Amino acid sequence: MQSLKHIAIIAQNTFRESIRDKILYNIVFLAIALTLFSIVLGEWSVFDRSYVIKSTTLSVMSLSGLLISIFVGISLVQKEIQRRTVLTLLSKPISRAAFIIGKYFGLLAVVAVHLMILTVLFYLMLLVTGAEPTASLLTAIYLIFCEMAVVIAVALLFSSFSSTILSALFTLGVYFAGHLSDQLLEQVKFASRMGELNDSSSILLEKTAVVIHAVFPGLYRFNVTTYVVHNVALPDMYLLWNSLYALGYVGVFLAIASWWFSRRDFL
Repeated sequence: MQSLKHIAIIAQNTFRESIRDKILYNIVFLAIALTLFSIVLGEWSVFDRSYVIKSTTLSVMSLSGLLISIFVGISLVQKEIQRRTVLTLLSKPISRAAFIIGKYFGLLAVVAVHLMILTVLFYLMLLVTGAEPTASLLTAIYLIFCEMAVVIAVALLFSSFSSTILSALFTLGVYFAGHLSDQLLEQVKFASRMGELNDSSSILLEKTAVVIHAVFPGLYRFNVTTYVVHNVALPDMYLLWNSLYALGYVGVFLAIASWWFSRRDFL
């Protein structure tokens, strides 16, 4: 119970610190501007206006969540280390695992509030433009939140042992690998079946693609924009299994981050 109290306090302080960050406001204002601009894109596009607004806004939510995770999330731990405030904090009866987990939930709350603001704006735009604000859009937004939950855990993992720039690059690498791993595996298998690869290169590339697909979190699972925009039903239990999938990766990344952070010497 004491550890939970420490986590809650750190999360609350992290949330307050994050919402005072100028970078956060820049990202939020940019996301709002791009969301509003989707109305103009819908007017210019040859596609249905509702389709353009929905697909663009969902993409903005995912991208802005990624930017918050990187530019705000990575700096959370690094600022504490650079200012040496981490020494004061850890000198108290607070475990390093509680410190990492508290930082995680604080930033997760920031992303949740950010998505809520964009969701309200999103639905208002749909009502104003005469588009249909279906409840299935909330499914896509929820999965974006699950995706960001994994990305934040990745960002904290790298920031627990690396510099700010390297942590940002590593997090971006995991993000793109997570979105492209499924396509990479399919393309390599297709090229192998078509005989475009010789035996040795085919085996090597296929094994590499399988390892990438197995190790990196499959963030492509959380992108259901096409399904939602075209009103296609998701498979049964899709939300449940992918929620558990995200929860599993978050647990693993936070466990590794806590273990690594506990081994660091700040003196």
